[in-house]
Amino acid sequence: MYSSQFITGYGSGIVYATDQGVVKVDIPDMSRHEPFLQKDLSELESSELTTYAAGKLQRYFNGECIDFSDIQVDLAGLPPFRIKVLIAIRSLRYGEICSYGRLAVLCGSPHAARAVGGALASNPMPVIIPCHRVVASDGRLTGYSAPGGEITKSALLKMEGIEFNGLLVVTKQLVINRNSDR
Repeated sequence: MYSSQFITGYGSGIVYATDQGVVKVDIPDMSRHEPFLQKDLSELESSELTTYAAGKLQRYFNGECIDFSDIQVDLAGLPPFRIKVLIAIRSLRYGEICSYGRLAVLCGSPHAARAVGGALASNPMPVIIPCHRVVASDGRLTGYSAPGGEITKSALLKMEGIEFNGLLVVTKQLVINRNSDR
């Protein structure tokens, strides 16, 4: 196992990887407004992949439009439906959002919006696998399992230029006609 740390204005995060790809990302809690100490990673060494991914994450959290699709992820051991969902949302680009229902359709299970939500709730690689870009069809955020919960999800979406009307995402921004093979 390898790891690399990235530093942002919200605190530090860590990328973990095996030789097969990134397996976990700990992102900072964007709901907190105090400086964080860096984490001690002295037990793990970095790899070319963790260093590269950490650099991209640091740039992303500093406001750059970053594409993470070139970062290899290791989804070994996850259930097939969960893998299908996690792979499908990797096609959402910076500033794009999709509904849970639409994602279920793209995964070939049109009545499985709740199951999609469950798969996203246990996403081990937030931001690299952008589960923050999936919202309810009416614009509600409906939770976020990364540190800071919905406050972090909202902050990430706003950072990407997504418009809000109060606490709701403006739904005209939802990606409707996405090809699943793109």
